[in-house]
Amino acid sequence: MADPYPASDFDAWADTYDASVFGNQGFPFEGYERVQETVVELAEVRPGMRVLDLGTGTGLLAERFMRHGCHLWCTDFSIEMLKKARQRLPGARFALHDLRQPWLKDWSQTFDRIVSAYVFHHFEDARKVEIILELAHQRLAPDGRIVIADIGFETMEGWDTARNQAGEEWEQELYWTASWMIPELQSHGLIATYRQVSYCAGVYCIEPGNLDKGG
Repeated sequence: MADPYPASDFDAWADTYDASVFGNQGFPFEGYERVQETVVELAEVRPGMRVLDLGTGTGLLAERFMRHGCHLWCTDFSIEMLKKARQRLPGARFALHDLRQPWLKDWSQTFDRIVSAYVFHHFEDARKVEIILELAHQRLAPDGRIVIADIGFETMEGWDTARNQAGEEWEQELYWTASWMIPELQSHGLIATYRQVSYCAGVYCIEPGNLDKGG
């Protein structure tokens, strides 16, 4: 079966990615900068924090954490995207990694904050939950927090409204719906909230809570 999200597609996008997301007033990057600002706000970032950025792309989100004096670890499955990120983020640590694969053996440490932007809509909802649980159990430091920005909606009604508003720009992928995702995460003992930022994107803030609950 062909890979629906091959790294080669993102390699080809690397040179034009920044221009395609900044100032975008349509689907799916409406409010892109506000979404990134919300990630930093909800992360309650402090200098010296260890921050893991999953699917860093060209490093736009990670750069915001660098400005706050954080130590950065960044992954992506696109070689060309990582080349751009390395130029933007001197001093950060990088790894070529696909989130669909087992975690990196060389990165066994934990992180104060784990962040991601516009990545998780490539996974089925059940896989989203699996990844988040693994991160919370195995990669998050005590008092750590996971903050994920993505194309998403509070309810299915919001999904339908966004699809109508996007019109021909709409591309059907595995978008989040908070009305299902929040209770699902909470059933596993996580503390989870969702904030809608634009008509088509929002931010999840997730903390460990009681991880023994619900398996």
